[in-house]
Amino acid sequence: MTRGEISRNLVIARQVAAIATAFFLPLSTSGQAIGAAIFVVLAIATLDVRRFAATSRSAAAWLPAALFALVLIGVTWSTEPLAIGFKWVGPYLKLLLIPLIMATAFSRKDALQIAFGFLAACSILLVLSWSSVIWPSGPWGWFKVPGVPVKDNAVQSGEFALCAFGLAYAGLLLWSDDRRRALLALLLAALFFANVMFIYISKTGVLMAATLMVLFLVETQGWRRGILITIPAALAVLIALSFSPSAQARLKEFLAGAEPLHANQDNFSTAARVYFWRQSGQLIASAPVLGHGTGSIATLYRNLDQSKSFGSIPDPHNQFLHTTLQVGLLGGALLIAMWAAHLALFWGSGPVRAMGLAIVIQNILGSLFNSHISTVTQGTLYCLGVGLIGALIFSERLAVPSPRPAPNPSLRESPGAASA
Repeated sequence: MTRGEISRNLVIARQVAAIATAFFLPLSTSGQAIGAAIFVVLAIATLDVRRFAATSRSAAAWLPAALFALVLIGVTWSTEPLAIGFKWVGPYLKLLLIPLIMATAFSRKDALQIAFGFLAACSILLVLSWSSVIWPSGPWGWFKVPGVPVKDNAVQSGEFALCAFGLAYAGLLLWSDDRRRALLALLLAALFFANVMFIYISKTGVLMAATLMVLFLVETQGWRRGILITIPAALAVLIALSFSPSAQARLKEFLAGAEPLHANQDNFSTAARVYFWRQSGQLIASAPVLGHGTGSIATLYRNLDQSKSFGSIPDPHNQFLHTTLQVGLLGGALLIAMWAAHLALFWGSGPVRAMGLAIVIQNILGSLFNSHISTVTQGTLYCLGVGLIGALIFSERLAVPSPRPAPNPSLRESPGAASA
């Protein structure tokens, strides 16, 4: 086997690993971890050093690496043992995927295959979720909660909102060329969006879905298209609040501020978050620049008022606080700068950039109420999505321009003609 054949086979294997990672992302934490590990090995084996050097100069690539480096160094001033500190470094390790994927030469076809892998897995969950609504007495005892087959509702809502955005955009792009495929995409988008509103709704999920719908209207422009999307979306919300007992119950919990934080705990989400944020401000003020060190959050909350039942949860449920408590305002500034760099990278028109904006905006919104960079699925989805779409943009930037054709001697003017 020649070196060229080996290289081609490695690239094919890398693509298969990327598709598998995207497919397992909504379904299995173990599956996505195995797929991502294999992808990383193959991406490094096929790495274009020149492209890596070029992309690494972009803030969108080096800021995630800088944030990870700060969290890693943060174990040195943590009051916790090194073993605990390094355990808390793990959730930030996925940030290194962003510069690595951006340096990988993905084509648009490759990106679509990876996106279809993610969509296929989400479609499986969508079918199972709606099936449990249509047939409530069916064999759904293994579901995490009603309507949510695996993981949790916050994860599923975010994934479904992203699928709805992408499918709706694809539907409008296909409308003039292939009405049948366009209608199929729009119908599937409506089912994903309605599921977010109908099945065990969450504040974060609803906020993500509503914001992505606004982004979609801004991106597609035109009042006719706006009406085409707004009316079905409004009907989905109205139907959910009218006919879904789960949606009605959750709405009452939201208004009362008494919805459970976790299914197996007695904590209350709104009250807990307000308490976390208020106490986190005091803790940050005591170590503002470099924080309390990586891995310190659990101890910090255990030392809070023990009369509160919230102190046992080592998570402030806000990504900025999760970072700042450990590595100070320096880490918080790097986090915000990273988000800003990714927004700037995707700013512009077109479906590719719109999808990038959707991923970043969704992560920022989710990070207001949860530590989305640090969590397994939402964090990995962000890093894979930003890296992949960033790779497409850098491929366009780094493309070698075709040489200008040499002038045809026969078309050159003769001295006499020039003087005429």
